[in-house]
Parts: sequence; C-alpha cells; structure tokens
Amino acid sequence: EDVAAFEWERPASSSHLLTPLVTDFTRRTQVMARYRMNDLLHLRSEPCPCGSPLQAVEAVEGRCDDLFRLAGGSGEVVVTPDVIRNAVVDADRRILDFRAVQTGASEIELALDGGLDVEAGEAAAAGLCRALRKAGVGEVMIRLRAGIDLPLDRKLRRVRCDWRG
Repeated sequence: EDVAAFEWERPASSSHLLTPLVTDFTRRTQVMARYRMNDLLHLRSEPCPCGSPLQAVEAVEGRCDDLFRLAGGSGEVVVTPDVIRNAVVDADRRILDFRAVQTGASEIELALDGGLDVEAGEAAAAGLCRALRKAGVGEVMIRLRAGIDLPLDRKLRRVRCDWRG
C-alpha cells in the first residue's frame, strides 16, 4: 500500500473472501493498472500485531481457478483449496503429496503418493467427505488412485479443478 493501490472485489462465489485489483505506481515502462489477481484473501479486521498501518492479510485461501464447485442441498457449494488440503493432509500424517481433481458435479478423484497404503487413502477420503459435508456439500463420489501423474504441459498446483459446469 505504500507504493501500490489496492481495490477489493468480492467474487460471486464467496461472501467472506476478496480478490485484489492492484495498481502499481512505481513502474516506468509497463503500466500495471487495476491488475486483477486471482488470489482469494481473508483480510484482518484488526491492525497487524507488528504495528504496521498497512492492511494485513489473515489468510490466503487459494485461487479463484482452484475452487471446487460441488452440488449441495440448496444449489452449488464453493469449496476453497484449503478445505480440501487440510482434510486430506490431516487425515494421515504420512500424506505429503496428493492431487484432487473435480471430475463432475459430485465427483472427485483423489490421487495419493504411490508409496502409501490403502488405509491412508481411506482415511483421506473419509476426512475429505467429513470436510465437504461440514461445508454443505451433498453426497460426493471420491475415487482413490495410487500414484500421481505429473503433467508436463502446465504449472503444478496443490489443488486443481478440471471440471466446469
């Protein structure tokens, strides 16, 4: 905020998260005016404990293009990447890497590191189901897969959504 202006937009999919539009006043050759970032931020309502007068960010919840849009009791439920990440990683301490891909309105493929056993996969699927139910998502089919294919044609992200409804 000392060298850039921030405007805040509320994505249609969220009532408590914001995405920043940034205008940088220090650039000399390529203008960056109202650059829309796709970060989903939760801003602090209180000043930063360090004493800085600048706006503090409470948490980065993910990116707009990483959202899962799943069927719920009263329509579509938007689930942020951190909900999925926390549910899977907290299910079994041996899970260090995974890939979750939404393949349908109520379907997720969950791929875990190939060195993990079935018990870890079942714990991850159960943890993910609990987290999704808590978020208001209806029944979800979770298909487990051993091993993570590494795509070479795009940037890797922790949680990715390939399905567009």
